[in-house]
Amino acid sequence: MKKTGIKIATFALLLPIVMMSCKKDYTCTCTSTNALGVTSTQTYELNNQTRIDAADACENFEADNAWTTRNCNL
Repeated sequence: MKKTGIKIATFALLLPIVMMSCKKDYTCTCTSTNALGVTSTQTYELNNQTRIDAADACENFEADNAWTTRNCNL
């Protein structure tokens, strides 16, 4: 019985790590608002990425300057 508990605990600890390292396709959606208040939406495909890498890549699409504010999310 003790070995089964150890196996279950080990599985529970390793599952999130394994899931985070899986590569799959993500879509980054960015909403831009210019200085005049006009809003537009762009999408970017992020193929064969881990969730962490996709989140970093999506964040790189963000911008904030005098003309436009762009917020991006997976």
